[in-house]
Amino acid sequence: MAGLSPGLGAQLRAIGILRWRLFVNSLRSIRGRLNLVSRVLATLLVLASAVGGAITLGAVAWGMTSDHQLQWLSVPFWLICLFWQLFPVMATAFTQNIDASSLLRFPLSYPGYFLVRLIYGALDIATVLGVTWSLGVLIGISAADATLVPWALLAICSFVAFNLALARTVFVWIEHWLSTRRSKEVMGVLFLVMLIAFQLAGPILGRYSKWPAPRRLAALAKFLPLERLLTPGLAAGVITKDIQHHLPAAVFSAALLAAYTAGALCILHLRLHDQYRGEGAFSGEKRKTALVGSGNSKVRRGWRVPLLPGPVSAVYEKELRYFSRSGPMLFTLVMPVIMVFVLWGGRHALMGQQTNFVFPVGTAYCLLVMTNIVYNSFGGDGGGIQFFLFSPISFRQITAAKNLAQLTILALDVFILWLGVRLVFQPPRFRVVAFTVAWLLFAAPINFSIGNLLSVYSPKRIDYAVFGRQRAAETTILVSLGVQMALLGFGALALVVARHYHSLWAATTFLSILALPAIAGYFVFLGRITVIALGRRDVLTGELCKA
Repeated sequence: MAGLSPGLGAQLRAIGILRWRLFVNSLRSIRGRLNLVSRVLATLLVLASAVGGAITLGAVAWGMTSDHQLQWLSVPFWLICLFWQLFPVMATAFTQNIDASSLLRFPLSYPGYFLVRLIYGALDIATVLGVTWSLGVLIGISAADATLVPWALLAICSFVAFNLALARTVFVWIEHWLSTRRSKEVMGVLFLVMLIAFQLAGPILGRYSKWPAPRRLAALAKFLPLERLLTPGLAAGVITKDIQHHLPAAVFSAALLAAYTAGALCILHLRLHDQYRGEGAFSGEKRKTALVGSGNSKVRRGWRVPLLPGPVSAVYEKELRYFSRSGPMLFTLVMPVIMVFVLWGGRHALMGQQTNFVFPVGTAYCLLVMTNIVYNSFGGDGGGIQFFLFSPISFRQITAAKNLAQLTILALDVFILWLGVRLVFQPPRFRVVAFTVAWLLFAAPINFSIGNLLSVYSPKRIDYAVFGRQRAAETTILVSLGVQMALLGFGALALVVARHYHSLWAATTFLSILALPAIAGYFVFLGRITVIALGRRDVLTGELCKA
C-alpha cells in the first residue's frame, strides 16, 4: 500500500486493485483459464437459480399483497432467511470463507478490515441468492401496490443487512469455537441435543398432522406473537402495518429490525476486533510438546494396521489424525445426519413406505460432503507435499493410504447415519441396505479415481482447521458436481430397472455389475498415479506451498 493515502477509501481501493491483479495474473496458466470457465458456468447456474427464485417469490408476494392475505406475507421472508443462514453451514463443499487475515500484515485500519470482511461475505453464493430473492419480493410487493414502495424498500434493505451480518457472525464464531478443544466438546453436546430434538419432532408433528385444520391453525396462532418479533416477521410487519395505516407499529417494527442488525454487527465486531488485535484462529488452544531429548519425552509408536505396509499405515494414521483434529471436518461429517432428520423428521406419519429411502438418500449426501476431501486429497498437506516427493514411498502408496482413510471416514459416516435412521424411523430393510451398498461400491471407486486425478491436476491448498476454508478449486467443484449428478442418475436408472422387474434386488444386481469395471478402473488409475504426480510435481509444490 506504499504511495497510497492512508484513508479508508484508498485502502479499499488498493485491496480491490490487488484482487483484480491476482485474477488477471491467474489467467496466464491453463489451470487459471479452466477455473475461469468453471466460474462462468457456476455463475450462470447461480444466476439461473437467483432469477428463478426471484420470479417465484415475487409472484407469491404479489399474490399475497393483491389478495390482502397479509398474515402469510412473512413466509417468503422466512424461506429466504432460513436458506441464507443454513445453506453455507450445510453445504460447505460449495461455499468459501475467504481468508482476509493476510491483510492484517499491512497497515489496514480496523474499519477497513471490518468492511472487507463484510464485502467478502457479500460474494458468497447464499448472499447473492438471498439478495436477489429479496429483490424479487420487493418487486412483487411494489407491483401489487405502488404506495408500499418506501416501506417495502426500508424493510427489505434492513432484512438484507441483518442476514448479511448474521451470516458473517455465524461463520467467524463457528470458526473460533471449532479451534479449541473445549468448544468442540460443547458443540458436540449441542449437536447431540439437536439430534434428540429432531428425534422428538417426528412423533410430535405426526400427531399434530392428525388434528383437524381449525385446531392446527389455532395451535399455530399461539406462536404468532413470537414469530412477529423475529426478523422475518418484523420485515413483513413493517409492510403489513403500513397497509393497515398503523404508522407507529410500522416504525416500531423497523426500529426493532434495525436493532437486530446492530446487535449482529456488535457480536461480529467482538470477534473481528480480537482477530485484528492479533488473536489467530488457534490462539485459544496451544499444544504442549515435550522437547526432544528431555527425560520426560516419549516416542509413541505408529499404528500397525494389519495387511498394510508400514509406509501406507503411517500415511493412513496421519490422515485420520488430521481429520480427528479438524473441527470443521467433524462438523461437516455430522451434517448429513442432521439434514436427513430436518427434511424427514416431521413427516414420519405421512411418508409410509418412503421411509425406506431415507438411508440411500442420506448415504448419497454423505458421499457428496466428502467432495472437498476426495477431490483435493493433497490440499491439506500444504508444504508437506515436499516430504512426500522426497520420501522413499511411491505416490501410488500415498494415494492408496489417503483413499483408505477417506473410505474409513465415509463408512463411519454412513454407519452413524444408519444408527440415526434406525433410532428415529425404523431399521432399513435388508434389500434397501444391499441396494445402498451396491451403489456405494459403484460410486466410491469412481469418485476416488477422478478425485485422485483432480488432486494432482488441479490442487489447491486448504485449511482443515478453519471453518469455510476447505473448498477445492472451481474446476474441481464443477467436475465433482457433474460426477455426482451422473452417479445419482445411475442410481435412478437402477430404480427404474427395479420398478420394471418389481424387485429392488434387480437394481442391486444392476449396480453390482456396474461396480466391477468401476473398481477395476480405480486400480488402473491408481497404478499410473505415481508417473502423473511426478510429472506434475512443479504444479503440486507451486500451488500447495503458497503462503
